[in-house]
Amino acid sequence: MRSKLWIAFIASALLVPLQSVFAQAFPGKVVRIVIPFSLGGSNDLTARILLPHLSERWKQQVIVDPHVGAASTVGANHVAKSAPDGHSILFTSTQFAYAPSTFANLPYDPLNDLVPVTLVTVSPQMIIAHPSLPANNPKELVALARARPGELSMGNAGNALPTYSFAMLAKVKITTVPYKGAGPLQIDIMGGHVPLGMAAISSFMGTVRSGRAKVIGVCSLERTPLYPEAPPMAEAAPGFEAVAWFGMFVPRGTPAGVVKRIRDDIAEVLRIPDVRKRLNEIGGDPSGMPSEEFARMVRSEIEKWNRVAASAGIKPQ
Repeated sequence: MRSKLWIAFIASALLVPLQSVFAQAFPGKVVRIVIPFSLGGSNDLTARILLPHLSERWKQQVIVDPHVGAASTVGANHVAKSAPDGHSILFTSTQFAYAPSTFANLPYDPLNDLVPVTLVTVSPQMIIAHPSLPANNPKELVALARARPGELSMGNAGNALPTYSFAMLAKVKITTVPYKGAGPLQIDIMGGHVPLGMAAISSFMGTVRSGRAKVIGVCSLERTPLYPEAPPMAEAAPGFEAVAWFGMFVPRGTPAGVVKRIRDDIAEVLRIPDVRKRLNEIGGDPSGMPSEEFARMVRSEIEKWNRVAASAGIKPQ
């Protein structure tokens, strides 16, 4: 018995040094930040702000590696099946939490096959419209939708669940139009092919500032300092809230020391004044949340959107 206890003690004593060794060995080659959305959206823009700083810290090239398709699940599955050594990092969004409500047979388990590393930024979603739409704020949009039930369509950057939530709370009928990312959605809004779109503020800032689209409102319960002039959609749909978050994940089995190293370095980069300024300019609020807290948040988000899907009568397909 004594010898077994002694062996257990030695094993636990060695664990921390071993994790330290793993962390020191990372990175040993190019680090790929897997982007599961089309290029040009806020996910891509945010990654490119962080990349040079991470490359400098890690003394390795850090590159964007797009794996687009199936509402972000192609990229998530790619990382879930990658070597658990920290060299393939999934940088995804709220779509990660929507997926279990949308897909009946995900090729990965979102709660077990991927390890949450950190929350990078948070950005309330925003509804924008083509300038020709005869509505300029949440109440006018709801009045228009009630006058033309089912005629208005809203593009979604990957998932329609927030639109369903808005329509239920506003008691209106709106047709949803799925897009593979915010980039293609913006192009169609500017071209007048779809009158409305919903995505993260960070995805729409450039389009709105150019005057080629107008803001209807933000999908937060109150006005946000990221775009203070926009009224909350909750003014016309009480209780409606849809916040876009962007976070990083690594494959299950990645050593805890590597996870901590990635999280700590990202948190340090997010504290750099110029980085914070640039992220704010594209509508992102930097975080750097600890891994354990982020994991709890991800679980809570999955449960929330499961409830929305059930209320809307949406079944995973």
